Amino acid sequence: MTAPEVNERFSRQVILPGVGIEGQKKWGDSTILLAGEGPALEAAQTAIQSAGSCKTIFLNPESNDPLPSFSAALVVTHNPEWRRKLNRLLRLRQGKMVFAWASGSGFSVFGEDSSQGHCPCLECFEVMNPKAFSTGTPPVQRLLGSTAASEILQFILKGDSPLKNQVWVTSLDGGISFHHPVRPTYKCPARLLEEGVKVTP
Repeated sequence: MTAPEVNERFSRQVILPGVGIEGQKKWGDSTILLAGEGPALEAAQTAIQSAGSCKTIFLNPESNDPLPSFSAALVVTHNPEWRRKLNRLLRLRQGKMVFAWASGSGFSVFGEDSSQGHCPCLECFEVMNPKAFSTGTPPVQRLLGSTAASEILQFILKGDSPLKNQVWVTSLDGGISFHHPVRPTYKCPARLLEEGVKVTP
């Protein structure tokens, strides 16, 4: 995408101080892997495409095909088996990823960057907080999808994220929002599997 095309199509985004032409090009040149289902996936896809990301690839968690090249990955599934499988696959690629899921009356978003190592990861959080996951209503799913898309776009734009290695928990009933730091744990199933330890599902 040339500079004039960027200016014309995404003029409202280009004038934002945090984006500019270079930032818009980063989005336009990026490839985002998407995995999930329902309203969350639809909302995430819409938000990413609206920002001008030139390519999105949908991951089928049931497939055993090798992962394609990507700039970042976004996982918005409420299926725990898919979440864990994708976490294990993506962390081996050592890249940027965002996971989002319904939690209580609201939702949670986790930014993971395994480029410097493998933990902490989603399963470090999950094994210590097993009740922090739910399915969520369609409106909540849409909110978490668009919020997670915003976070992955920030990751691509800045190369970093304020949510890296943190879970952002938002309760819609109580209006409460806070960050929960995620630390490596020896109980992490993904880490244990990599070390050859048998893990009970």
